[in-house]
Amino acid sequence: MENLVTVTIRSTHYHLIESAQGWWMVDTGWAGTLPALQGQLRRSGISLEQIRFLMFTHHHPDHAGLTQELKQASGARLVIHEVQLPYLKDLAEFYRGKQDAFLPVQVGADDIVVNDENRGRLQSLGLQGEILTTPGHSGDSVSLVLDSGMAFTGDLPPPGVTLEENSSMTIASWRKLLQHSVHTVYPAHSRPFSSDVIRSLLQQVENGDAEDSP
Repeated sequence: MENLVTVTIRSTHYHLIESAQGWWMVDTGWAGTLPALQGQLRRSGISLEQIRFLMFTHHHPDHAGLTQELKQASGARLVIHEVQLPYLKDLAEFYRGKQDAFLPVQVGADDIVVNDENRGRLQSLGLQGEILTTPGHSGDSVSLVLDSGMAFTGDLPPPGVTLEENSSMTIASWRKLLQHSVHTVYPAHSRPFSSDVIRSLLQQVENGDAEDSP
């Protein structure tokens, strides 16, 4: 199983995974939080320069706001799914007029844009797994699923607790994840939980009695 480090800033979890080519960071956090991130990384024995790849599960500011600043500070490459590209303007619009030291995300020549067939690309970057599109919380939401069975799902809501108009997308996203042999889910705002929880919730949704969430 991969070496995993989780840091938490302003109630959002960011996950670092050690790969054959260095550390991957899943989600980057709020603009202006680089000193806080550096402090947590230092306590875990990780320097910014050891982070080689960044990705975010969706474009919201607590997940992607620090991306460009972190790219520049670490030299890491951004790995981004093509479905996320149109949403970068929405992230920039959120910060427009605010005092936060936000740097708009720039997808450069050294960054990596992937499509749905990305397993081989990730393997070439030292990570065994793939990035899946998992809409439900937002249209650009993606999840990183490792061959070891760990899934990093950002803010994908549990089945049965989302808005009705997003319910079918959310259910389809969880079913897609379960088809990839996920056994442990790492969400952005709560503790990891077993995929059996999702199976149970899906069953409750099918029976029309979903009530609880992990």
